Amino acid sequence: MKTEFFIARRHITRSGGAFRKMVSVISIGGVALGVGAMLIVMAVENGFHKSLKDRILTSTPHVVVMRFHHELIPGYKAIISKIKRMEGIKTVEPFISEKGILKNADEQEGAMIRGIDKTEKIPGLTGGRDGLILGSILAASLSVTVGDSVTLFSIAANSSRIKTKRYVVSGIFEGGLYEYNSALAYMPLEETQKFFEIGDQITGLEIEINNIYKAPEIAKRINTGIGFPYYATHWIEMNTNLFAALKLEKTAMFILLLLITIVACFGICVTLIMLIIQKTREIGVLRAMGASAGMIKRTFMLEGVLIGTTGTIIGVIIGFVVSYLLSKYKFIDLPPGVYGVDTLPVYMRFMDFIIVSFGAIFISFITSLYPATRAAKLLPAEAIRYE
Repeated sequence: MKTEFFIARRHITRSGGAFRKMVSVISIGGVALGVGAMLIVMAVENGFHKSLKDRILTSTPHVVVMRFHHELIPGYKAIISKIKRMEGIKTVEPFISEKGILKNADEQEGAMIRGIDKTEKIPGLTGGRDGLILGSILAASLSVTVGDSVTLFSIAANSSRIKTKRYVVSGIFEGGLYEYNSALAYMPLEETQKFFEIGDQITGLEIEINNIYKAPEIAKRINTGIGFPYYATHWIEMNTNLFAALKLEKTAMFILLLLITIVACFGICVTLIMLIIQKTREIGVLRAMGASAGMIKRTFMLEGVLIGTTGTIIGVIIGFVVSYLLSKYKFIDLPPGVYGVDTLPVYMRFMDFIIVSFGAIFISFITSLYPATRAAKLLPAEAIRYE
């Protein structure tokens, strides 16, 4: 292969006029841009997925146990004890989820009131933990901050009367997800039970587990262990549609960029065809001197692979540098109300670089097969006769 490699490298670096060299540069540049664009987009897609997953896990329990038809759960302490004895369970905490309206002066907003036992687990909390704790966007909508008061309106569970009570805003939290920050308020569990007049009952149980990816298995085990009328669901199931949409979007974007890379690799085919036309006499001389058809084929295939590899290496460098700069300096701002994050998230995975690199080189190899095969079929006498 040394001879084939020597000829292939010489053809790429030294042969032909300015026009053919420009075509080679364009071919390399096309592959580089295709590979670079694919890596950058994949890093951004991975960043969105990772950011979304982290924010979901920050605000959403790993596993939730509730009663069918969202009925209140009495005697929940016995269920907690039973679940805690199961393998893989880290913590089990009761919670209450009720709807209410919060009002301050002329501002009012609907909110989901969530009563929990351990308010120290609230993500991104600033301020105290004993009063009403509002999401950052909800607090801004009501024009309140820590120390201000708001009125909570709700229909009591056991009557049709509207109940109201004034609460001090003791804290403001940043839950990561826009939906939580704009519509969620926390209260201590006992105060929530008292306000909504539900006695010693709860809406459900929040379960934290040791391995988040075993959530489906643990939820199934809980369903078997506690049985009807209770059911367990997990964070993956609660966000199935969202993750499915993100996966579809990532797949579609990958296919689109792959097609762009394939089109760029066809430039290699054009370059090789032009080179073969230019080197027809040289091919004839090599064949007359004893070079086999296989050697000629391997030479031009190596040329295609060398062009593709050069473009791939440049593309990997472009993809890495741009992705690194985006992740470090975060100079692209996003509207958090639309995307849930305020800057473009970027997360590079080593395996993506490996797959894209080998894929681009493989495509370069495939696109070089046809011109290399045509070059190998040239007969020595025919190749020399017309030169």
